[in-house]
Amino acid sequence: MAEDKESILIQEDTVAPLCTCGQFTQAEDSKPFKSGSGSKKTPTWLESSFVHLIAPRRTQKPLSLGKQSYHYQPQHEFLQKQQHLAQLLDAASSSNSDVSICMDCADRVAASLETDTQRLYAEVQAYQDAVAESRQRAKSFEIISKLGLDETERAYQNEIEMLQQEVQAREVELAHLNHLYKEQLEITKQQELFEDQVLKEQNALQLRSRAFDDALHLLSKELNCVQNEVDRLSMVKLPHSLFDLQVDERGLRYPLINQLRLAYRPKGDVPTREIEVAWSSATQLLLILGTLLQYPSSDWKLVPLADCAKLIYRKEVFNMSPGDCRSLMAWNALLDHVVKHACTHSEANNKKSRPPPFPSSPSSIGTTHLGRLDRIDHVGWSQVIHRMASNLFWLSERAAELVAMQVSSIAHSTV
Repeated sequence: MAEDKESILIQEDTVAPLCTCGQFTQAEDSKPFKSGSGSKKTPTWLESSFVHLIAPRRTQKPLSLGKQSYHYQPQHEFLQKQQHLAQLLDAASSSNSDVSICMDCADRVAASLETDTQRLYAEVQAYQDAVAESRQRAKSFEIISKLGLDETERAYQNEIEMLQQEVQAREVELAHLNHLYKEQLEITKQQELFEDQVLKEQNALQLRSRAFDDALHLLSKELNCVQNEVDRLSMVKLPHSLFDLQVDERGLRYPLINQLRLAYRPKGDVPTREIEVAWSSATQLLLILGTLLQYPSSDWKLVPLADCAKLIYRKEVFNMSPGDCRSLMAWNALLDHVVKHACTHSEANNKKSRPPPFPSSPSSIGTTHLGRLDRIDHVGWSQVIHRMASNLFWLSERAAELVAMQVSSIAHSTV
């Protein structure tokens, strides 16, 4: 009775198109299969064979037979699956079957068979591995049972002792590793402190470097200024910048100092006042040259007054008034001392320089002895004044060279 109910349930539940995927299949004569009712039912075994291949269809309502409800539940046991696959294979490959399967479902059946074959291979391999392992365990157990319990116990004890020794060795190694780890931690801390110190020193050095760069920049500016100043000072001849001394080499014109004529006495358009101011300027120039050349004489003193310059030798005073031969002789004597001092200074410094234009002595210059000139010999005294002005100009050149050298040495020593 239950089987009849189940057959009724399956027949009513499996009413579907010819193929379970929902497609109609046709025979070779292009005519669909027909049954007595006008449409062919898909066999129950074919429908249930696709259960494990496709997703279940929508949940169907239970069939009510009297007071009892029956639910169709497909079976997924291994043997039933194999039976379903065999039936599907037979339906897909047999042309005389009473059912037809579409190409898509046939491909699904083939894929399922391939998957199931691979699964069977894997299960067979797993079974073989399990059998080999069981045989190995049985063989080991057989060997152990042949040795006896005492020997087995001794073997286990030996193994336990070996394991204890290994554990002790591992503990010693672990203690050593812990000690090394602590040392590494301490070294790491020291390295961090050292790194912090190095970073602080690096920051300090960077600050000092920037300060040094700033100071160097300022010093470079100052050096450039000093060098420019030295260059300007080197171009300036100190005596010439204060006193413009001009001497005609031929002696045909009066020597000029700051455009004032140096003359013996007034004559023609040369007034007395011009001569006095000119000799005052010449005396002032001689005083400056003696100072620059460091002439070491305490016997001579010069007083370059504007109206009349004065020469003082010890206690004797000489007024540089026009026509005063005695004052000109004193002025020539002082000039001779300063010129000889300049020549001695050049020789001491191993510097070769041209000699003064005219040789001189305290009482002569060139070939003229001043004590033998007559007071009224205007031409002779004019020549003497020309020679003294030439030596004074030479002395001015030497002083300018000395000042330039001193300025250069001071600049280099400063740098």
